[in-house]
Amino acid sequence: MNLTQCIRAGDKDGRDGYMIAFPYDKDTVEKLKEVPHTDREWHPDDNTWWVSIAHEPALRQLFPNFEALAYLQGKLW
Repeated sequence: MNLTQCIRAGDKDGRDGYMIAFPYDKDTVEKLKEVPHTDREWHPDDNTWWVSIAHEPALRQLFPNFEALAYLQGKLW
């Protein structure tokens, strides 16, 4: 599963992390829910998740294009 969006962003409390989006896939959502609920938030208004930067290794493993969107995209703009 590839991400369609990955932006470095804080949560509502200002904690560092990533706003991510991807096409719905039940298995991917279940794997993402392995991240403790205190370190992830679902935003139904725009179909995005916020995930704490502490779980960057899990995001890298779950999404093959994580690095391209999280890092390389930022260098293009």
